[in-house]
Amino acid sequence: MAGLARALYWAAWVGLLLGMGLQVRLFPPQGLTGLPYLAFALLFLLALVRGPRRAPRLLVPLLGAYFLFELLRSGEAWVGVGFWAPALYLLAAFAYGPPWALFHGLLWGGLLVLLPPALGRETGPLWAHLALAQPVLLALTVLLARFRELSGQVRFWREQALTDPLTGLPNRRALEMALEREVARVERGERPFSLILLDLDDFKRVNDQKGHPEGDRLLREVARYLVARVRRGDLVGRWGGEEFALLLPATDPHRAEVLAHRLRQGLKALGVTASFGVAGYGGNLAALFRQADEALYLAKRRGKDRVERHPGPGGAPQGSR
Repeated sequence: MAGLARALYWAAWVGLLLGMGLQVRLFPPQGLTGLPYLAFALLFLLALVRGPRRAPRLLVPLLGAYFLFELLRSGEAWVGVGFWAPALYLLAAFAYGPPWALFHGLLWGGLLVLLPPALGRETGPLWAHLALAQPVLLALTVLLARFRELSGQVRFWREQALTDPLTGLPNRRALEMALEREVARVERGERPFSLILLDLDDFKRVNDQKGHPEGDRLLREVARYLVARVRRGDLVGRWGGEEFALLLPATDPHRAEVLAHRLRQGLKALGVTASFGVAGYGGNLAALFRQADEALYLAKRRGKDRVERHPGPGGAPQGSR
């Protein structure tokens, strides 16, 4: 499947270059009008070297501008540009979440439809079909992207053994995979996320004094409490032993720290205390794990039942009760 994806990726690039070549052949540039082609070719090359994850976000405005350039240059044959509009919608769906994909699609699609009559070009039946087809193509593209995302999530949880059997929470492997997905979202331009690690204080004493059944009951109760106190899009998982992890999409470290304080107070009402380590994603997933772990270790060392937030590269964790 990876080989097929690479082949399709390169086929799309080849098709784009062939389309540019066809336009040059059909409408040979005169004088300085050839310079924009050179500029677009260099910018497309820049997008290519950015890789398949980052290229779509760069290509959306670039391809939109190129289509408008061709529409202005091709005279009464402008309608041919409309055949390429679905490529722009697909790129927007790859580059952004549904709301922003819809925004960019409406922006560039609207310009492609409204500019010809504004320029006095002939707008007969072909223009009418083009205008009516754009919202349909855009809506179907965004719906397909959303369905693909939801289908992938369902398959993700069903096909992988990613659930902790005791608490019913996602296990460590599931959390790591979810973190990798969040990294991909950030690379597409969405807001960074934060990670909270929490460890129940003196949990071994519970097992030693009250037995493992009581310890298991407490772990299940803590798991239910954490799930009930986070947002719908947040992810709570069992990191291992008596340690839990919370993945908070689109959340800065300060807001994550505020949540950690609320959770710490709530756990005390259940008769258990916990130490918390908070860190925000700064471009390196391995560094995020290390920083959250360091903050958690410092919370333990400073007396437990407290929250420590790592400020990022080069800083020392900051904490409070």
